[in-house]
Amino acid sequence: MDSRSPNILYIHSHDTGRYVQPYGHAVSTPHLQRLAEGGVLFRKAFCAAPTCSPSRASLLTGQHAHNSGMLGLAHRGFSLNDYRQHLLYTLRPAGYHCALIGEEHLSKDHRTIGYDLVCEVEGFHASVVAPAAIKLLRETLARPFYLSVGFFETHREFLKPCTARDANYTLPPAPLPDTPETRRDLGAFKASARDLDQGIGAVLNALDETGLAENTLVICTTDHGIAFPRMKGNLTDHGIGVMLIMRGPGGFRGGKVCDALVSH
Repeated sequence: MDSRSPNILYIHSHDTGRYVQPYGHAVSTPHLQRLAEGGVLFRKAFCAAPTCSPSRASLLTGQHAHNSGMLGLAHRGFSLNDYRQHLLYTLRPAGYHCALIGEEHLSKDHRTIGYDLVCEVEGFHASVVAPAAIKLLRETLARPFYLSVGFFETHREFLKPCTARDANYTLPPAPLPDTPETRRDLGAFKASARDLDQGIGAVLNALDETGLAENTLVICTTDHGIAFPRMKGNLTDHGIGVMLIMRGPGGFRGGKVCDALVSH
């Protein structure tokens, strides 16, 4: 491991809960699986709020939503009481160059959060965000960096329709009914999760190819549960249970699993 301050790569998605391969679900996400096998998988991780902006604000400020001011969605006018509460204002005095690509959902205008660099991209889907992140990693980021990479997936509306195979061989999690309509809907979620995984994998591959992985802490999580009835927006395990995978600089073989209760 490099003795210098480690870079930080913060990867985050929308509405994914724990419905990915490393948590035992029949959702093919091999790149997330690879990340887990080189890091630590937190099996009982929870967000601090069951909706997008309050959850994200809690993670990035270390405060509950009623303290930070982010009581609702940023695009509906809610905001932090003081954006200096954001993690980047702690990292910058320590010498970090702070950059954002994609969605962070803490302000109507991401440029007002305070990042040194905000990458302007057309939309926040993996097909756009991942190439922009790769370009930054290969060309322009000062070191050490804090890079926030936000993917729109697996938020609705799902870009790709469900395949017949996914519909036929999908079991909706309780309390969802096991009906053809629900299976098709969950199949479309799976397609979105695969797109997310491909984007994450491309970014992680770039980290390896540039030699940055040996001195980069990778944090991968989501904001809350999946966007299905009685899940997202609800204070249940389905609503606030989240994936959380962390890999220290260089990682290690075999992967570790943490069963302790942890929260954003």
